[in-house]
Amino acid sequence: MNVALLDVGNYPTKPSPPLGTAGTAQLGAIVEGQRMANYVTGPWEVDPSLIRFYANSAVVLKNAAALKFVLPEALAAPASRHDFVAGFYTAREDVDRKMLQNAVLRFPDPAAAAAAAADFSAAAASEAVLIPPVAPVPILGHPDTTAFSHTFEQPAKNLRWTVLRAFTAHGPYVLVQLAQATDSADTAAALIAKTLDVQGPLIEQFTPTDAAKLADLPIDPTGLLARTLPVSPNDASVNQRTVYQPHGALQFQTDPHRAATLFDKAGMTHQASAATLVYEARDAHGAQVIADGFFAEVSATGKPAGAVKQMPTSRCLDLSQGKVASFYCLATADRYTIEAQAAQLLDAQQKTAAQYAMLTTP
Repeated sequence: MNVALLDVGNYPTKPSPPLGTAGTAQLGAIVEGQRMANYVTGPWEVDPSLIRFYANSAVVLKNAAALKFVLPEALAAPASRHDFVAGFYTAREDVDRKMLQNAVLRFPDPAAAAAAAADFSAAAASEAVLIPPVAPVPILGHPDTTAFSHTFEQPAKNLRWTVLRAFTAHGPYVLVQLAQATDSADTAAALIAKTLDVQGPLIEQFTPTDAAKLADLPIDPTGLLARTLPVSPNDASVNQRTVYQPHGALQFQTDPHRAATLFDKAGMTHQASAATLVYEARDAHGAQVIADGFFAEVSATGKPAGAVKQMPTSRCLDLSQGKVASFYCLATADRYTIEAQAAQLLDAQQKTAAQYAMLTTP
């Protein structure tokens, strides 16, 4: 393919210079949370039906203020007092029956984590709820976990939910879950018990960074991010400007079961997240496996759109809904799969072309 013939718009086509280290503790906390994504249990691993993705279903927790995704403000207050470092949050639901949120919050040391867990629990025990009471609930197999239940109603759907919050100090971490179920408190408690069965051993595989050295964390240890279409630090979400390992990448997939099968078949090793998404597979065949799998999945809700000019192997789809325009393109470059999305088709095409050029430029 003649890269010179591609329409790349104003996007760069050459890799960025080495990205270096975080430089500040604030950015380092984001990098640390991004690293943690690979070691946080996804709800679908607890209950296969919990795959429905919604806004903020996966979030890097960069500071105590970000705990608004995890806890009400009154319950989250202890995080600042105990020097919260970073964390990661993931959540999924099925349709009107169950929902599970799981977060791992990192503190400077086990003592700080234990104190934070105790304060979280005390706040949860007296949480103001619409339908009292708030009641303590034991979690089978986890005597060190404190959990509290209450209920709320959805009159429009004629549903009554049991809500269960749980807190567990585990080394320098606090494991936090919220489970909801429409049938019984037992269902919610079982979701939390199984989450803890998996999450405890998983987070022990993570190597935490000394809190005093967060600024020294490398932004791009694999070098793949420098070869991914950049997004400026000011425009990037906390989930972007990073490279995830396969399990971490699943946190952001619409169907993590399907994606896990694709990633395994393709030998996917890394996913770079910036202005585009780039997946690194074991070889060119693996990259095509990912592209074909993604196209088959997204085609179910999209309409065909024009491919990238001069890139006959590229494919694009119109995902627009109502007045919200959205276009999606896929392509491969050797062992890499490219995903690009934009509000205009031409923009999505130009992103794809520029990303292809960036990956194939020596």
